Amino acid sequence: MANLVRRDPFFEMTTPWQRDIDRIFRSVADQFGRMDLSTRQVEWLPAADVLSRGDDMVIRLELPGIDPSKDLEITVEDDVLHIRGERRESEEETRDGFIRRETSYGSFERSLPLPRQAKTDDLKATYQDGILEIVVPKGAKQSAQRVPVEVTTGKKR
Repeated sequence: MANLVRRDPFFEMTTPWQRDIDRIFRSVADQFGRMDLSTRQVEWLPAADVLSRGDDMVIRLELPGIDPSKDLEITVEDDVLHIRGERRESEEETRDGFIRRETSYGSFERSLPLPRQAKTDDLKATYQDGILEIVVPKGAKQSAQRVPVEVTTGKKR
């Protein structure tokens, strides 16, 4: 008896699709191979918690390795809180005649909508032990502004 081949009715439908997927993956791999990743600035998105404390909204972001006086900007515009910054970390170890140096850096931006009743003129931002905390009290809606960050040391929250 002759060789029997089972016919797949979906073969013609999946072949062009599979070729397109393969082409896309090859294209991405080629582009990635041509990039010089050592000179690119990598963006990162810090973890954030939004909670309520009494009548206030509290926003906490994990921002280790930043200097809030130089690397952090907090603004409010059109009922949206914008938090922008850049992290630069460098670690160096000298041992047995060699130097190991690791440097990481990256910029970030978070935009969080504020409740209509937020009183933006009274926002308070503090930075302690790598945690940025922004307290948004309830009140009348106000205009655009920049929020100063108070850096504290000492006991933990």
